[in-house]
Amino acid sequence: MVNPLDDPERLPVRDIMCIDCKSFYASTEAIRRGEFPLAAKIAVLSRAESNGGLILAASPDTKKDYGVKLGTRKFEITPDMDIELAAPHMADYIKLNYRINKIFRQFTDDQHWYVYSVDESFIDCTHSHDLFGSNEEIADKIQKKVFKETGIVTTIGIGPNPLMAKLALDNAAKVKAPWRATWSYEDVPETIWKIGSLTDFWSIGAKTAAKLEHMGIHSIYDLAHSDRKKLNQKFGVLGDALYFHSWGIDYSDLARRYVPREDNKGYGNSQVLMRDYSTVEDIETVLFEIADQVATRLRKHKVQGEVIGISVGFSEPNEHNQRGWSAQTTVDPTNQTNDLIRAVKYLFEKKWQGESLRNLGVRVNRVSKPSSVQLSLFENAEKHEANLKLEHTIDQIRDRYGYKSIVRGYSKKDAGTAIERSKLVGGHQA
Repeated sequence: MVNPLDDPERLPVRDIMCIDCKSFYASTEAIRRGEFPLAAKIAVLSRAESNGGLILAASPDTKKDYGVKLGTRKFEITPDMDIELAAPHMADYIKLNYRINKIFRQFTDDQHWYVYSVDESFIDCTHSHDLFGSNEEIADKIQKKVFKETGIVTTIGIGPNPLMAKLALDNAAKVKAPWRATWSYEDVPETIWKIGSLTDFWSIGAKTAAKLEHMGIHSIYDLAHSDRKKLNQKFGVLGDALYFHSWGIDYSDLARRYVPREDNKGYGNSQVLMRDYSTVEDIETVLFEIADQVATRLRKHKVQGEVIGISVGFSEPNEHNQRGWSAQTTVDPTNQTNDLIRAVKYLFEKKWQGESLRNLGVRVNRVSKPSSVQLSLFENAEKHEANLKLEHTIDQIRDRYGYKSIVRGYSKKDAGTAIERSKLVGGHQA
């Protein structure tokens, strides 16, 4: 075999569609205002009260005319820009996403339908042709039905596997009407190998791209014609995946979902802060709130964890050009809020060097079902049992009456964010 495409019998060949709701949040807001989504000049802004508020989505004309995109800050929007700023309505987006996916499910079975994100889904239409026609006919029917019933414009990438469908979507279907593109193995030299930069390729981030560049690999073409053994030595199994992906080969099967082992599963929460946090008291207030939220999730799922970690992101890179750090410690299996808080406090005070922070996260790993409780020789068993009952009582009250019905004292401080965030869906306005 000269190259991976030489033996067609070994290539995965299915009829996969990757479907994207074009500028989904902005399109939903345009429809709410009675505007055609592709002609509107709308940007959805999270946390409008802060000058550092983030753009979550922008309509196509807004992106084209002003370069506004996901991650643009509020202060970058100037008065001369003809843009209507809209607050996010996450609950509406979720409801609309559900309606749209019900349409997708009419063209395949649930086993071959996979929701990738709030605005993207994959469907396998390999066995749908007798009912609905060719790939082009199915894609056309989906686009027309979604638009007729919701007003949302969809873009569709079609390929013989999920990777090719996704690449066709991102690099061709989203570019121009009729918002559809099909990429095949025969097209690889003129499609995948012509992708502009390494980071434009799905699954290659900035760090991976930098490592590839250091190896003398500067393009997807270079990657496809590199030494597979060297890629494996550098990246392990990821190196093999990168090599085959550069040839358009992906053996993923929508019908065979990966289910992580229980001991690999973890629970975590994180948030972007709306201002610089630079004092121990302020930072620990938010860290303790996040630890409380993670502990609540552990108890809800009736599990406990042994590895507690925190991550922080700086507001500006430090003198070593670092943008943040993470740390973790091992504890006796627990799901109690106070245990997580103690570990988080220890980790933070041990490693923090006084940087101003904009991102905070807490995560618990090595999760297991509790089989027994191990008490310290210095811990009162009755007090431990009372604390457990108190934690579960707090959880029940919050479940019934909402998070704000009972909060810990530190959440009432000016630095606290949990009370305000309890009103949000997915971290944004409901």
